[in-house]
Amino acid sequence: EEIVRVETKPPQGDYRIINTTPALDELLNRLSAAKSFAFDLETTSLDPMSAQLVGLSFSPAPAEAYYIPVGHLGLEQIEQLSLEQVIARLKSLLEDNTSAKLTHNGKYDMAVLAEYGINVKNLTFDTMVAAYLLGEKSLGLKALAFSKLAIEMTPITDLIGSGAKQISMSQVEIARAADYACADADMTLRLAELLEAELHRQELWQLFSQVELPLVPVLVHMERNGVALDTEMLREMSHRLGEQLLKLEAEIYNSVGHQFNINSPQQLSTVLFEELRLAPARKTKGGYSTGAAVLEELLGIHPIIEFILDYRQLSKIKSTYIDALPSLINPKTRRVHTSFNQTRTATGRLSSSEPNLQNIPARGELGKEVRQAFISAAGSYLLAADYSQIDLRCLAHLSQDKSLLDAFRRDEDIHSATAAQVFGVKPSEVTPDMRRVAKTVNFGVIYGMSDYGLEQATGLSREEATQFIAAYFEKYPGVKQYLESTKEQARKKGYVQTILGRRRSIPEINSSNRQVREAAERMAINMPVQGTSADIIKVAMINLDGEMEKRQLKSKMLLQVHDELIFEVPQAEVEEMRQLVPEIMSKALTLSIPLKVAIKVGKNWGEME
Repeated sequence: EEIVRVETKPPQGDYRIINTTPALDELLNRLSAAKSFAFDLETTSLDPMSAQLVGLSFSPAPAEAYYIPVGHLGLEQIEQLSLEQVIARLKSLLEDNTSAKLTHNGKYDMAVLAEYGINVKNLTFDTMVAAYLLGEKSLGLKALAFSKLAIEMTPITDLIGSGAKQISMSQVEIARAADYACADADMTLRLAELLEAELHRQELWQLFSQVELPLVPVLVHMERNGVALDTEMLREMSHRLGEQLLKLEAEIYNSVGHQFNINSPQQLSTVLFEELRLAPARKTKGGYSTGAAVLEELLGIHPIIEFILDYRQLSKIKSTYIDALPSLINPKTRRVHTSFNQTRTATGRLSSSEPNLQNIPARGELGKEVRQAFISAAGSYLLAADYSQIDLRCLAHLSQDKSLLDAFRRDEDIHSATAAQVFGVKPSEVTPDMRRVAKTVNFGVIYGMSDYGLEQATGLSREEATQFIAAYFEKYPGVKQYLESTKEQARKKGYVQTILGRRRSIPEINSSNRQVREAAERMAINMPVQGTSADIIKVAMINLDGEMEKRQLKSKMLLQVHDELIFEVPQAEVEEMRQLVPEIMSKALTLSIPLKVAIKVGKNWGEME
C-alpha cells in the first residue's frame, strides 16, 4: 500500500484570553446566545476529587475560543480574575438546561466542577464516548484531531514536560496555556459535528444519546459518593496475612532445602524444573514458564506447587487490596472513590480502576473477607442488587431457543434443567456433579467453548466432552443455530451487535490463520450476549439514578460490579429501595423472558442476606 501523506496543520483560530470583568460578561452573553458550546478545563491533577482549577476554555463556534485563567502562579504581566468570581458567574450558564454542552471526557470535567459546587446540566455530546462507540482505536483528543481533522495539536508534554522534571499546568505561562486550552475546546466542537454524523450513519445515535451519554452524570455521582472502609479490619488482616505468607515462605524453602526469590520467575523456574526435575510444560525465552496455568497442571506432583499458588494468591490480594486500599482513602470524604471507565472494554461493560473494585475475588474466604471491609455509613445499610443469570437470559432471547425460553419462563434452575435435558434424567435425579457439568457448558457456550475447553474445565474425558456438547446442541437447536448465524453475520458484515445496536468489529474472523479465526469466532459469539447484559445494566443505572432523584431519596448508588449494583441506604429507606431497585432493574429492557433481580442487605459487602 502506498503511504498517503496527510498535510497536517496546527490548530488555528481566534483565541482570546478573558481576564477582566467586562470581557467575562461579554463571553457569558456570547455563550448564552450560542445554542451550544464546547468547554474544557485545565487542572493540576488527573484525580478530579483533588484537582485544582487552573483555567477554563470555551468554544461557541469553530475557530473561535476563549480561555479564562484562574489559577496560574507565574509572576506574569497578565492579570487573572478571581476563581470565586468566575465560578459564581459561570454557575448559572453551566447549570442551565437550555444551552447544549459538548465535552471530551466530560465525566472528568463534571466531577471537577462538582467539587466547586457546579452541577453541569444538559451534556449533549462527548467526543471521547462517541469515538469509543464508533470503534476508534485512539480516543485521545489529540489523536482524533489528527486522524479526523488533519490537525496536529501541541502535546501537553510540550507545556509541562514529563518525568521528574514535570511541572504543573499552574506553572505554565498564561499565553501558552491559553493557546493550548482554546485548541482543546475548539477541536472538541469541530469533532462533535463530524462524529455525530458518523453515529447517525452507523445507526448508533440512539445508543449514544439514550444510554452512553445519560450514563456520564450517573457515573459522576457514583464516583463522588465513594464507599466507606473498615481500616482497622484491613490493618488486622494485613498483619495476619503477613504471618501466613512467612509460614508459606518457610514451607517453600523447606521443600527445596534453601532460600531463593519466590517472586523471580527465573529463580523459580530453576528450582522447579532443574533442581526438582518436575516435568516442564512450556518453554519461554527466559527458560520454562511458571505461569498459573503451568503450575496448576503440576498440582499434586510435588507439595511445593500448592504452596507457591497459595503464596501468589495471598500476596496479590494483600498488596492489591488489603495494603493499598487504606492509602486510597480521600482525606476530605474519608471514603474510597474508584474510577468507572466507560470507554475501555470491547463488549461495552464498565471497568473500574484506582482501585479496581470489580476484581476482588467473589469466591473463597479471602475475597469474602476483603469485601467485609467495605462497610455502610453509620445509620445506613448496603443493598446489593444482582441480575440472576443475565447472560443466559440474553442468550435465550437472542437465540429464541424454545427449551431455554421455557425453562426460564417456568423459573426453573437453569443448570439443573440443562442437566436433566442432556443427561436424559428427571429434574429430581440430577446430581450436583451433573449440574456442575451443565453449568460449565451453559456458560461455556456463551464464550464459544470447545470440547477441549470442556474437558479441561470439568475433568470429563475428551470423548465424553464431545458427546456432551453434541447432546447439548441437540436439545437446544436454537442456540446452535444462533451461534452459527452470528458467526456468519460477522463474516459478512465484519461486525456483530447487541440488541441495542452496540457494535464490535471483528475483521479477523476471515483470517487464514486457524487460531486467529477461531478466537475471532469466540469473540463474535460472546459479544452480543455480554454486550446486551452490559447495555441492560447501564439502562437500569440511568433509570434508577433518575427515579431516586425524583423521589428525593437519600440513598446512593455506589458501585457497579459485573451484574450487580451496590447502594448505601439509610435505615428509613431500606423497605422502599427493596421494592424500587428490582422493579426498575427488571424493566430496563423487555426481553422474551423476565429479568430477575436478587436483593441482599447487610452492614458490609461480605455479609449480606
